[in-house]
Amino acid sequence: MAESERLSPFVYWGQKTDHVSLKIDLKDVVDPKVDLTEDGLKFEADGIGVRGNNFYQLDIEFYHPVDPDKSRYRVLNRCIDFYIQKKGSGEVWPRLTYQKLKYPWLKIDFDKVAYEDESESEEEDKAKNMSEEDILKQIEKELDLDAAKSPDVPDLKTAYLFFYNLFQFVGFTFISSVLIVNFCRDKQMAMTSSFSLVGNPLMVCQTAAIMEILHPMLGLVKSSAVAPLMQVLGRNFILFVIILHEENIQTAPIVFFLLLTWSLIEVVRYPFYMLAVLNQKVYIVTWLRYTMWMPLYPLGIFLEGAVVILSIPLYELSERFCLFLPNSVNMAFYFPWFLYAYPPVLLLAGYYMLKYMHSQRKKVLGATSTSKSKKTS
Repeated sequence: MAESERLSPFVYWGQKTDHVSLKIDLKDVVDPKVDLTEDGLKFEADGIGVRGNNFYQLDIEFYHPVDPDKSRYRVLNRCIDFYIQKKGSGEVWPRLTYQKLKYPWLKIDFDKVAYEDESESEEEDKAKNMSEEDILKQIEKELDLDAAKSPDVPDLKTAYLFFYNLFQFVGFTFISSVLIVNFCRDKQMAMTSSFSLVGNPLMVCQTAAIMEILHPMLGLVKSSAVAPLMQVLGRNFILFVIILHEENIQTAPIVFFLLLTWSLIEVVRYPFYMLAVLNQKVYIVTWLRYTMWMPLYPLGIFLEGAVVILSIPLYELSERFCLFLPNSVNMAFYFPWFLYAYPPVLLLAGYYMLKYMHSQRKKVLGATSTSKSKKTS
């Protein structure tokens, strides 16, 4: 899944016939990234909002086009205030966004509310005589919002992603616990029997991990499919092809350390994803997610390469997965040659993964550290 979910600040909006007012509820914002176009607003900044001191993002597609050249904004201590000029003839929008959806972070600024036919004095008098409760009911009806009456209920996508990550967390916690407990009881037995101890649950978890390639393709998470594609296919090749089909590899002590390294990586990774799905952030979990990879990922890459190299003479003897001429398809394939070529490919993929994780750590933990240093200075 995605490395991190988007955190959105509260946005209070109102309008007149000629412009829209937005107030982004973020404190102590420095150098926000603002991209205002005719069709929408993209906003990124570090600040203190609904989730504390964090990195917040917005991506709003407006109901109608606006005029960026005649619009402006200002950064205040307690918020960011936008004046956005509407384009064309003045009219009251039924809602702020193009899509008719409920956004939990979008609120109404009752001090800046306009009504249709605002120019007509009869409607003005009617609006002035309305109570605050009547205004609330009318605006909620126009915007199709009912957040004040019913609590937010997780949608199907959120529930699925949460339980998927929970399943993987429980699975890899079980695997790592079995390996560690057996190692403490009998070191020699644990290192030679690791695959027989945890092979089945590990294959279940790694089969389920294929969904992490599909999640970004299906739009369930906003991240690239390249990183999970390399990680999942690489692990599954070593697990389901090399280890599963060669008993002499299964009893090698190096396999114990490889399976334990894989499991420890995931025990740290999946709790972070579970919290991200719920738009929650616990600093120690985030720190572990973007720190523990530094020793574990290089170790995992080294162990995977060692397992492949160790398996080459064994597959040369067994000639498993080899195809010799003559045959019905008139093709030849010598599997050990493929294994010889695999370590360089593993090094290139590993370099990409380490570079990707470094950039993610810098983005997540670096942004937090920067905002904290600005606050204390």
